[in-house]
Amino acid sequence: MVDKNELRAAFSARLHEALDDAGVRTRGRGVDIHKHLKSAGVAKSPQAVSKWLNGDAIAEADSMSALSSWLKVRREWLEYGVLPKSQSGDTNVRPLNSSVESNVRDITRRFGKVPLISWVQAGAWCESNVEHDDGDVWLSCPVAISKSGYALRVLGDSMTNPGPGRSYPTGCIIFVDPESEAKAGDRVIARVPRTNEATFKVLVEDAGRQFLKPINPQYPIIDITEETHICGKVVGAFLPE
Repeated sequence: MVDKNELRAAFSARLHEALDDAGVRTRGRGVDIHKHLKSAGVAKSPQAVSKWLNGDAIAEADSMSALSSWLKVRREWLEYGVLPKSQSGDTNVRPLNSSVESNVRDITRRFGKVPLISWVQAGAWCESNVEHDDGDVWLSCPVAISKSGYALRVLGDSMTNPGPGRSYPTGCIIFVDPESEAKAGDRVIARVPRTNEATFKVLVEDAGRQFLKPINPQYPIIDITEETHICGKVVGAFLPE
């Protein structure tokens, strides 16, 4: 399950780090944030700002944009911990071992938010048994995605590459688009028979048959049968700090 408290605490830590780097005073910084947001035309209560600083909430889209602009950090870093941190993009670059999907890139426009759901929910999502607004945590997607898209936090190491190449370690956030057509070689979310949970694998084809293949060779390849349901294509990924 998604740990909402962990996400909030991580955002708060990054916010304090950015404030420290910008030379914003430690005592009374909530007042300084509120004053700046007000001058930027963003109406937030002092209580809301206090929750960000204490790790009780994550700033909304309008506040996130204003804060990152003011503190001269990339919004993707402030919101998710995706490096590089600086807006200049010239320091602290840490690629995901060339493992991030090719269409994950620095973004300059907003693509909307999708719910961060559990793997059990993802299995139900395959059958449209979940309302789109059921997610407790919503993330801004760094790539174009349909309205039925969602995000998952990777669990386990079946998609961790022990060698060079794309890798999706535990904790990695992946964005899934159920409306994108999946073809051989794509990373997909699928619901396999006799389980309510979804699984994350590579869709492969051999001799006219399709399989679900883990990146980690220690895990078995799964045969795709008539009961297997492809729930969506993974269109983006990032590894939070």
